[in-house]
Amino acid sequence: MNRVSAIARLICIAVTVASAAPIVAQTGAWTSPVVLSTGGQGWEAAAAIDGDGNSLALWDERTTQDQLWSASKASSGSWGSVSVVSPTLETTSVFPAVRITAAGFATAVWSDSTGVWTADRPPASKWDSPQLLIPGAKNPTFVMNSRGDAAIAWTVGGGPRSTTGSVVSVLRPSGGGWTAQQTIASGAHISADHAAIGAYGEIIVTWETYNAVCKKYGCVLSSYLLHASRQNTGAGVWVDSGSLLGPDKAPHDARVALDSAGGAILVALSSSGVYTSATQGNSGGAWSSFKTAMTPQGSTIISDLASDDAGQVTLVYESITYPTSQALAVSGAISNNMWSSPVVLSSGDTLVGEASLALAPSGAALAIWLSDSATPAIRASTRATATGTWSTPVTISGPGTSIAPEAAAVDSLGNAVVIYSGYNAASVHTEYATNYQP
Repeated sequence: MNRVSAIARLICIAVTVASAAPIVAQTGAWTSPVVLSTGGQGWEAAAAIDGDGNSLALWDERTTQDQLWSASKASSGSWGSVSVVSPTLETTSVFPAVRITAAGFATAVWSDSTGVWTADRPPASKWDSPQLLIPGAKNPTFVMNSRGDAAIAWTVGGGPRSTTGSVVSVLRPSGGGWTAQQTIASGAHISADHAAIGAYGEIIVTWETYNAVCKKYGCVLSSYLLHASRQNTGAGVWVDSGSLLGPDKAPHDARVALDSAGGAILVALSSSGVYTSATQGNSGGAWSSFKTAMTPQGSTIISDLASDDAGQVTLVYESITYPTSQALAVSGAISNNMWSSPVVLSSGDTLVGEASLALAPSGAALAIWLSDSATPAIRASTRATATGTWSTPVTISGPGTSIAPEAAAVDSLGNAVVIYSGYNAASVHTEYATNYQP
């Protein structure tokens, strides 16, 4: 779909925001969990699924030498044999990420003590040799759309005791190579926050500046100012929003998302403790005034914010009111910056954690979380469309100890993959995969 037809589609669609909807029975089925990691201990998995429902998994396999391993599954087949993406990892905390286009072109990004690495896997092919993309960088944020446009953002310096810092990025157009490093913003105390990419390569990175007063044993941080910088497709320049919120005494925990026409929405924590949202037009420009998106009840942990092609937005979060907690979702729209009432996803669970969201361009969605109510288990709820109802949660994990959800992905038809980990009977940390077909 080109940009003109995408905009026409948005004009023709009456985007509505539903109020809290009832939970409905799930119509599809989850497969039995399959062991992915063998011969060592599996950690830090990532997952992706393409437009045909083909699944891809990536993880750190710890044998005599940490290595990055991968496995894939055809939509109607079984998980195949393991392939080595990187034979050597110079640390035990690489936190890999993997994204895949609708046509099946995959890109992996990970980091170790030498910097940020990447590798590509063309459709129906093997992984290319890894390359050290950003020497010395760490904690990257990696985004990629269904065409293959991609971006990586990270912070250089900028800590409480630093005197200089910057938010930096590299970009890659679909079918092209990675650009040279681009500086998004600079300051003595600065930190990259979140990033999003649009259907045609528009990129927004949120970041904050702050003040720091440091003494021998610690630093006092204050005066946080929230910014959002945008680069439109082919523009080659970053446009700073200026300060959107602040100065405030705490970070704003910002999230951002874009629709297929380039419209954007940003959700951030205000000084009053309420999550508020602002929107931006298809070509950028000024952000709207902030409106209330969600009022926390107790402590809140945001999982993620995502938009479908039509600009219908989903925010999943955990609400903690000691001694219980829940996973919830709210729905919004970029067109009018209006939000629904919260929907409880984790009905029947009294204690949850590690919730995450996967959202497809069609609006099909998947939420997973860890239930610690009784026996630990990974639970999941699905949604067929952006205006549809979430399904009754089901347990998708097998038996094990110290179970943890690690990755989730969903395609536009509702096919999904979840990777989770747990110790088996031999106390080996194992990665498991389970798939959903609607």
